[in-house]
Amino acid sequence: MMDFRQRILTTLNHEEPDRVPVMGLIAEPATSDRILGKPPADVVSMLRNPELKGEIRDIMNSTWSDILYGNFSDALEAAIKLGFDANWTIYTLMQVVEDPEFQLGLALHDIWGRVWEMRTDADGNIVVNYIRGLCPTEEDWHAWVERNRPRFDELIKNAADHHTKLADNYSDRILPIGYTSTGIFESSWQSMGFVNFIKFVYQKPDFVRKVIDFQTDLYMKYLDAIMKSEVDVVLGGDDLGQKTGPMMRPDLIEKLYGDSYRRISELVHKQNKKLIWHSCGNIYALLDKFVEWGFDGIITMEPTAGMELGKVREQVGHKLVLIGNLDVSYLLVRGTQQEVEDAVKKAIRDAAKGGGYILSASHSHSRVDPTRLEWMIEAAHKYGKYPISV
Repeated sequence: MMDFRQRILTTLNHEEPDRVPVMGLIAEPATSDRILGKPPADVVSMLRNPELKGEIRDIMNSTWSDILYGNFSDALEAAIKLGFDANWTIYTLMQVVEDPEFQLGLALHDIWGRVWEMRTDADGNIVVNYIRGLCPTEEDWHAWVERNRPRFDELIKNAADHHTKLADNYSDRILPIGYTSTGIFESSWQSMGFVNFIKFVYQKPDFVRKVIDFQTDLYMKYLDAIMKSEVDVVLGGDDLGQKTGPMMRPDLIEKLYGDSYRRISELVHKQNKKLIWHSCGNIYALLDKFVEWGFDGIITMEPTAGMELGKVREQVGHKLVLIGNLDVSYLLVRGTQQEVEDAVKKAIRDAAKGGGYILSASHSHSRVDPTRLEWMIEAAHKYGKYPISV
């Protein structure tokens, strides 16, 4: 019988472990709270209270790292309780700021120059959504970089501390996989908006190159900070796809970002670690690029974007470890136990023979149901024993 670490690492080497590993993507407090039996913390309602608004905002800003550590400590506890072999961990740096554009009068501004709206779901859990960038012009972008230089150093230090503390406290019970959460492509365009970014690609190519070089250098420091936690596996990512295909032509992505992605892979492999790459959307046209760029595995393979495990395995063989593909729009929200079991069996049948497959949800959000995650894990344990016979 292997332990969780041996199981994951054996799979990442395209060898057959004792059974198919299961990886959690628990990140939202809503999911952790339901698993651990905690009531939701309705922060947004407190921020709506004029008497509490300023105080809560200041507390969030002054204790941001502690809040984020608590969220992912709960996420790992929840993942351990359900029986996952691994779960991702994330550090990002945000500030609550006054913003009259939103009903709450407040927004989150992150270290990558993005604006996020804070809302609650039906159960009172906080939900944040990207709305726009802070740098719609070249002048705005340069001013933002200069204004935030001290905070970039803060990001690197805090990311190292955050992931190291989680690894120290939990790596004897689960494999924490450090996730950079924001990639070079996303941080490039989301800081200014996609329309502006594409316009600048053709009208101001030198400026775009400066943005990409800056984001690449910051990302390399960010990723290196996460690896200081001595985790065996790290997770990077960029949502390069939409529902019908890549967000840009693959040759343009190669031209703009190919060298950056090669540098990322080289950095990870020099430290004898494995690199999993996250991308939502329909990414068939990019799979060969992922191999060329040096990624060890890919996660998501979004089924609602037409990604099928069998087709992916047929295209890349065992050049990439495959992770994910279980639907979070219906299956792991309100699917029946039989539907969950059937989906697990199909995933194992399509991708697990010979190793190189880790069972996982395709993503996470506040409505993913813990009971259905339990069904997923139970089915993986039942049907995922090697040699695969489903």
